Amino acid sequence: MLLVQRILAIGLVTALVLGLVSHRAEAQFGKRLLQIGACAGGALGGLKLGEVLGAMDTKRLNLPPEEAKKRVKAYKIGLGLALCGGGAAIAGTVHSKLSERGKKAREQELLAAVNDATPGAARMYQDPERPGLQGRVTANPAAIEGNQECRIVEDSLAEGTTNDTAYIKYCRNAGGNWEPKLS
Repeated sequence: MLLVQRILAIGLVTALVLGLVSHRAEAQFGKRLLQIGACAGGALGGLKLGEVLGAMDTKRLNLPPEEAKKRVKAYKIGLGLALCGGGAAIAGTVHSKLSERGKKAREQELLAAVNDATPGAARMYQDPERPGLQGRVTANPAAIEGNQECRIVEDSLAEGTTNDTAYIKYCRNAGGNWEPKLS
């Protein structure tokens, strides 16, 4: 019964808000609501995909349980960042502290690292608004998976003594560009 009351209350508030705004604002509100819903779904999908990719990678590398757990977490963070900038996947991690400008600096270095033909070369970034946040991005050597060239990029971000690592798998698309592997 309490659930029904909550749903009715939410519906009533939504109807009141939509009734008070103009049609143009209503369209913007609807668009924003759709973006939020898609982003939440993407973040949830990123968590699940991170689990799957992390489990596959830990099995391939034959990691002990403690290392496997860290690896899966790193994949969840990486895919959470790739899909909608994080959401629940990065809550409580150093990555959640990045400002918008810091996220852009990180993204630039990720793309530069994945496009760099020299595997293992570290690229550094720093959040311009929070200088204490310093990151290092390293792309592993490319490997052929099925009919795609793929590589894993390691992103370590630190603030003081706290450090979090994110793994993101990139594969070349049909146009030859690198993009995050989401499946």
